[in-house]
Amino acid sequence: MFNIEDVAALGIGLAADLGGTTPNWRDFLVENEERPRVHYLNVAATWDQVEKVTLYVSDLIEQSFPFVLHPININLVDSELEKPHVLAGIGALAELCNANWLATDVGVWMWANQYLGEFLVPPIFDRVTVESVTSKLTSLRSVFPERPFLIENPPVNFVVEEMHVLDFMGAIAQEADCGLVLDVGHLLGYQYATGRALSDMPLSTFPFHRVVEVHLAGLMRRERGGFETYYDHHGHPIPEVSWAFLSETLPKMTNLRGITLEQESCRDSIVAEHLRRTYAICRNESVGRFRAAL
Repeated sequence: MFNIEDVAALGIGLAADLGGTTPNWRDFLVENEERPRVHYLNVAATWDQVEKVTLYVSDLIEQSFPFVLHPININLVDSELEKPHVLAGIGALAELCNANWLATDVGVWMWANQYLGEFLVPPIFDRVTVESVTSKLTSLRSVFPERPFLIENPPVNFVVEEMHVLDFMGAIAQEADCGLVLDVGHLLGYQYATGRALSDMPLSTFPFHRVVEVHLAGLMRRERGGFETYYDHHGHPIPEVSWAFLSETLPKMTNLRGITLEQESCRDSIVAEHLRRTYAICRNESVGRFRAAL
């Protein structure tokens, strides 16, 4: 079962495109006069990328640098487990980098063995899906017994729902007894996509004590056919509304273990600015073991 006391507090991390050059993520692993350092890397990988991960970060693995893993090939809304070779590959990745936890969005990432990427299909936010995801998480816990498997609120550009996404995620976390990744950009994009005001969230009933990791990224505005949406975008600056939400809710996250800046396509200077601001907010607003890890 999920025990937050067993999860290490990591601090502030960076989502890394291991083969990318913008930003130069290795420059953020060491503190200097221009910027503070990051404490861990969040690596997204498919089941068959063990060789790639080894190639790019074997030196960090040897140094016991902390990692968390975002396995791409898992559909949490499908109660059936993935094929054995897929699960074995994800397990090998987690073992390779000694991932502190695994986490993925609640959505349809794969369809007929095709990775959907930005065309991810969000789940139906209802009781049936809550039960399906809960069942899947129970199965995954038996496959990956040594590491927590967290659930992340997905990006939403359209919605079929009977409940707010925060109520949906909270229900799964409670019934599956698991931790949460709270993606701020995904949440704000959901509010815009459903025509809700940003203040219209059930924050008073959301289990913030189950939030283990927070994701921060930019938002990109799109208008199609007169319909305005905002997409979580890792190449855009983090907007003021996201910083305000973080400052407001951070004190409620009493068991927070990591804040990940998702900045895979941002210039180094933007990442450095965001990193400094994250440190400033966390030193003022965060609590518990997370604050001590900074």
